[in-house]
Amino acid sequence: MNRTQQDAWKREALDMCFQALASCNELSQRIVYKGARILALRLGGQQRASYDLDANILLSFAVRTPDRNEQSAILHDLFSTAISNFASAQDPVRFELDRLDITHNPPNHPMGWNAFDVKVRLKDFNNEGVRGLPFVSFDVAAPEALGDIAVAPLEVDGHTVFAYTLERIAGEKLRAFLSSLPAYRIKVQKPGEVVRVKDIYDVSKILAAHPLEDTAFWNAAGAEFKLACASRFIDCSNMATFSEALAVTKATYESDPTLPKDIDFNTAWTNLQAIVAYWESCLILPIANPFPIQKT
Repeated sequence: MNRTQQDAWKREALDMCFQALASCNELSQRIVYKGARILALRLGGQQRASYDLDANILLSFAVRTPDRNEQSAILHDLFSTAISNFASAQDPVRFELDRLDITHNPPNHPMGWNAFDVKVRLKDFNNEGVRGLPFVSFDVAAPEALGDIAVAPLEVDGHTVFAYTLERIAGEKLRAFLSSLPAYRIKVQKPGEVVRVKDIYDVSKILAAHPLEDTAFWNAAGAEFKLACASRFIDCSNMATFSEALAVTKATYESDPTLPKDIDFNTAWTNLQAIVAYWESCLILPIANPFPIQKT
């Protein structure tokens, strides 16, 4: 398979896995879905492709089951059973679960933000002669504080899951962008990573569906942004915070081959400036979230 064929295959495999997980009621009591795939379902229409599935552990699950190894074992069993049962019930049967691995990421986070990486290896009877089919990946992040409108039901293949609302997605994506900038990486001693320019693109898509004249939406999104930032001790003064390493952000956005070309960088950045200016006018910004104890 070439890269284009691999990407198409991953989308099909991920569709099947998401349908399988959605059919498991026990999983819906333990995780909440988020990310680009949920954004596409919430917005409808043509959105950028997503090649993984994102979720958060629900706080209620973490409280009931505080031990990470026990959480991992429960999720491993539920993921494996859901995918195996769903795949074998299809007619004709195309996929079969070959292997599922869950690893702690990171092994022991100093701030307690412990998450899981899930890698799923599938057998595909439509591609039996193809070697090295890619993994399907899930990211299950640590629980976060959620507002009253952060989560809502979402139908997936006739089943109902709980997923982030557009308001929460907007707030979290801008928080995630800030988390990839140098100032925050220094604050939490986080290794360098690529600036998360996809989040700027996605927020522009949300703004197209909910212009700033929809003040109820952007007030709620601002409240979720504050909660999301507080959950990870992220500071945000104003547009200057977003503009740190602006040249790197612009170059990364313009060179990212996975971003559609319908929103250029200047448009996306102008949209971001408008949102931040609105939040300043509503006194949502500035935000300061110092660590509760001094790091050593």
